[in-house]
Amino acid sequence: MSKRSHVLKRGSAMGAASVLALALSSCSSAAAPASGSDGAASASRTVSFVAAQMTATYFQVMQCGAQEAADKYDLDLDWQGDANWDLATQTPLINAAVQSKPGGMVLVPTDPVGLIETVGKIVADGTPVITVDGSLDEPVEAQNIRTDNITAGSLAADALAKSIGEKGTVLVIASFPGVAANAERVDGFAERMEQAYPDVVVLPTEYSEADQSTASQIAAAAITDPDLKGIYTTLAPASAGAAAAIQAANKIGEVKLVAYDADPSQVADLKNGVYEALVAQDPYGLGYDSVERIAKIIDGDLDAADLEYQEYVTAYIIDKDNVDSDEAQRYIYNPTC
Repeated sequence: MSKRSHVLKRGSAMGAASVLALALSSCSSAAAPASGSDGAASASRTVSFVAAQMTATYFQVMQCGAQEAADKYDLDLDWQGDANWDLATQTPLINAAVQSKPGGMVLVPTDPVGLIETVGKIVADGTPVITVDGSLDEPVEAQNIRTDNITAGSLAADALAKSIGEKGTVLVIASFPGVAANAERVDGFAERMEQAYPDVVVLPTEYSEADQSTASQIAAAAITDPDLKGIYTTLAPASAGAAAAIQAANKIGEVKLVAYDADPSQVADLKNGVYEALVAQDPYGLGYDSVERIAKIIDGDLDAADLEYQEYVTAYIIDKDNVDSDEAQRYIYNPTC
């Protein structure tokens, strides 16, 4: 049900960033993971889905996709999560979900290292697990589905470079250091800038810890530098924080902003000139596809061992030229359930 996605074979090699920047496709190197159980043997028709940042529109849309798939396959969806992106609060929710003995689990991993042992044990005990949005540093689950962030970051670089005339100083505001998906968003951006835009200076990455207020403070300090021409943010809270700082400083149009995610409020600000472009993901498709695959494992129509480990879902750049198009409307985060 994802709008457009492609599966990457186990053991395939990741292409160079210079190629990735021109097309929304990529390959990934990944070792063959533990495949989990034969889902057909499970009597439970409950899918436990443990997300994060439950108040974020992005995850509300993901829940809508998960619920539609659960309804289609006559499953009970146990949707849980904390308001924050925090391993300490997510782990008890995962443990509680395991105690309910679901037929399968979908997780949004908040820590690429801290959840490896937990997820590995769940799989070893016979419950198939798919991770979405984030990822683990070791492929212990049956499958990981997330945005092709390297390519998306490179496309964001193209958009920001174009908006500043391909010269000047720009800043990246990310979430946490060490989070693979977010690091890919930074790396794709930085590598594209280095390769294609030699007159653009990318400052050292600042980290907001997924907090809007922190991002706003970082952006407010950065825009006092008259040489700063643009900001790129890699997640919705940082995007909102940077947008607020630019507006407060009356720098709309002077400091260009390209940002991840496409909340309705961000789209409104795009139309008003606060943003130059938005990197829209497909949370609905992530929710739907992951639950659908767990459903097929439970029903015995799919063996978890047959899933290709890595699947990337393409992003879509929304700007002032295409924001009202039918294609862009499909990517704006409007909860439908």
